[in-house]
Amino acid sequence: MNKTGSNLLFLAIGAAIGAAIGYVAATDSGKKEEWLKDIKGLGDKIRSATHRGKEKTEELESDVE
Repeated sequence: MNKTGSNLLFLAIGAAIGAAIGYVAATDSGKKEEWLKDIKGLGDKIRSATHRGKEKTEELESDVE
């Protein structure tokens, strides 16, 4: 991906994260706790997928060598 496309992608991701944080901050405390729990779970899933992807990449690199 070129630099402009990459910058736009990160801008969109940042805007989405900012909107989500703003929405959570504006909701009542009961929903806020539920949303924060959901967001934490999503973060854990992303971390896990990233870790698995990194392991797979390393495995494929070693197979190529």
